[in-house]
Amino acid sequence: MANEIWLFVEEHNGELTAATKELISKARELAEGLGRHVAALVLSPRAAEIANHVFGYGVPKAYIVEDPALEHYTTDAYVGAAAALVKQYQPKVLLTGASFQMRDFTAALAADVDAGLGADCTGVAVRDGQIIAMRPSHGANVINTLGFNSDMVIVSLRRQVATEAQAVGGTGEIVRGQMPQLPQRMKVLKVEDKSNAVNLADSQIIVSGGRGLGSPENYEKLVPTLAQAFNGAYGASRAIVDAGWVPYERQVGQTGKTVSPKLYVACGISGAIQHLAGMRNSGTIVAINKDPDAPIFKVATYGLVGDVNELLPALTEIVEQKTRS
Repeated sequence: MANEIWLFVEEHNGELTAATKELISKARELAEGLGRHVAALVLSPRAAEIANHVFGYGVPKAYIVEDPALEHYTTDAYVGAAAALVKQYQPKVLLTGASFQMRDFTAALAADVDAGLGADCTGVAVRDGQIIAMRPSHGANVINTLGFNSDMVIVSLRRQVATEAQAVGGTGEIVRGQMPQLPQRMKVLKVEDKSNAVNLADSQIIVSGGRGLGSPENYEKLVPTLAQAFNGAYGASRAIVDAGWVPYERQVGQTGKTVSPKLYVACGISGAIQHLAGMRNSGTIVAINKDPDAPIFKVATYGLVGDVNELLPALTEIVEQKTRS
């Protein structure tokens, strides 16, 4: 049955993630191009319940494994369950998100089932009847087109590379698989939700700060305030994360979070190639820097040349006035 395009389903608090809804749209696009069918892969102790949510977005079939070992992600449990289904039903393509967990999952699964792997991609399409994927390199200055000569292809996709599927209602077919009896080298005993956890990847507006702010006190005083005025999130360059100004979870760039919000405001960030790799796909980029030759201006939609510590309070006031009016 090597005629299906699968997508890996992730959920949070009973709701499909935005990334999963994007994968549904992309899977449909590939299925139309290849003349195949779309199906979901759901691994969870509540897989049947989650599958019914997926059916509401127009996906007609779900392959599921329900087992307590799938309550929290571990490589052994998730790869073991997925590999058993893949080997039995032989999908043509499996699409996943590009979170840290999915990067681990896709690499291990590809090795297990001998599939081609396109990791951390910004696009996937059908060309001449074959799957191709697009992946940036060299600080996103080069876009590589990946081809595959394997029977199966696994592609992990960054956020916001497709539109989110909309709920349309409906039902579907559930195909149940069994949890294989494999040694579980790791067991998650407890997961604690972090208060005020940062989710930059899903943010539509991000304000980021860099060394140009001069001090961690200036960052804390100016960047979160502007982000709050926009009702957005705030991030940081690697330079100030390494300097200990802000925690790693707020780092935007090649070694941090890759983001593509509708609006990205870069405050006192020069635009090192590693930072540009993580944000250059943003819809509108506003750069604020006192150096008119800063590389950030080359990718900016709008640029303000001046002292960020003087400009940000004025910009914040304007945004707050617009919000109140």
